[in-house]
Amino acid sequence: MESRGLQRFAPLTGVVFVALIVLAIIIGGETPDNDDSRQAIVEFWSDNDDAQIWSNIIGAWATVFFLWFAASLRSALRRGEEGPGRLSTLSFGGAVVAAVGLLSALSLNFAVADSVGDVPASVTQTLTVLSNGFFFPIAAGYALFFLAVGVLAVRIRILPVWLGWVTVVLGIVCLTPVGFFALLLGLVWILIVSVLLYQRETRPAERPTPADPASPAQA
Repeated sequence: MESRGLQRFAPLTGVVFVALIVLAIIIGGETPDNDDSRQAIVEFWSDNDDAQIWSNIIGAWATVFFLWFAASLRSALRRGEEGPGRLSTLSFGGAVVAAVGLLSALSLNFAVADSVGDVPASVTQTLTVLSNGFFFPIAAGYALFFLAVGVLAVRIRILPVWLGWVTVVLGIVCLTPVGFFALLLGLVWILIVSVLLYQRETRPAERPTPADPASPAQA
């Protein structure tokens, strides 16, 4: 159980998540494309296996901190949500789906790096294609996470209203052909929300103000 002294820092786990994800991307770099030759794919993994393994380990730790952040956000949303807390629960459910998807993608990437040279080149190529194409569980999870948070944020104003609407848009764009860019913008969103939630935790408790009747209807 978190001590009361440390509990106020829980929202900043989002900042840790983003820092670790950026570090993992820097270490791992860009993996081969599906249309690269089999020889080029095998050579890449052979030359960068250690960097890729460490990148995936760091990514796994980042996922742990993302779920911690999502739980902190869910608690903040639940305090302001009336009724059964459906949207705050959906937000965390989406985060769990996204985290499972991300860990699965990391596992595929790890498998390629760990097995290169020990399996036929065709297996390395196949695993690379699977790793590159493993997107929908991550995208769908983040879409649900952002949509639930956005709709609730507009309603109870636990975040600035403009940020709530931006969150809704991010959720929609996640499941489009440009969803990858929505996930990148989502990292910036997590940084902003982490800081805002931390500031709320360090201020005297206040109940979020319900939005006007024109806000989205209760889900």
